[in-house]
Amino acid sequence: MKTTFLPILLLFSLSIQAQPSTQVFINLEPAKTIATYSLHFQQDSTNPSFIRKIDMLLFIGENISKFLSKSTYMNDTITRKFSSFEQEQAYYLNPQRPMPNFIYQIFKNYPQSKLTYTEYIPSNYFRFEEDLDLFHWQLTGDTATVCGYKSQKATCNFGGRSWVAWFAPELPYTDGPYKFNGLPGLIVKVGDICNHYVFELLSIGKPANTIMIDIKDTEYMQTTKLAFFKAQDAFREDIVNRARQASPDNDSQQTLIKSFASRNNPIELLRK
Repeated sequence: MKTTFLPILLLFSLSIQAQPSTQVFINLEPAKTIATYSLHFQQDSTNPSFIRKIDMLLFIGENISKFLSKSTYMNDTITRKFSSFEQEQAYYLNPQRPMPNFIYQIFKNYPQSKLTYTEYIPSNYFRFEEDLDLFHWQLTGDTATVCGYKSQKATCNFGGRSWVAWFAPELPYTDGPYKFNGLPGLIVKVGDICNHYVFELLSIGKPANTIMIDIKDTEYMQTTKLAFFKAQDAFREDIVNRARQASPDNDSQQTLIKSFASRNNPIELLRK
């Protein structure tokens, strides 16, 4: 049973992250500021007691920003130094390496006035664009000190959820975590009213060394948001089906199936 199930575990472990080591990147512009956010999220809509927490990074340049998980950034930084696929494969099989929950990357104002979303789903890199002006914010008169900054409250509806954001005018960036942007100050905290997804600023500062905002130079499957989510759902369903067919009594298999079944609460409930 273990031998039969091993290829599925390897596929799941390697395919979502391990790509050829001959990676090429296009430099867009230097990051002038780096903001670190903590994301608390409820992965399973049926289990409110299980809240996951990960750190996310927002690299802000003169015209472009890039948002991704800290663990994805760490993995990318390490694997860029490898000279062979064998080195990269050994790294991804190491259980001690950083394990990303989210492997997407979001670029704002790239191309100009657009938001670019990229993510790898075996065996293709997907890319779709949206208008940068996604949010119809309603400013309120409420103010408070949030994440150490004097902030103002704003609300909006996005992706099938109602959101409350706090932005700090003293931080002169019309940016924020995930796709959020368009307020007169950096968004220091934003969460949906059910607290299923909450981003909070942990720190902000200038990089000690030059860090480029870059994008992988590869052949992307250009698509729409709806088509991307359909491809993502199809991949997850395929993994679960293959696990079920391998052996119904395998404990590892059942763990994998439960893990995928619990991912039923995406940040965007509306996918168009």
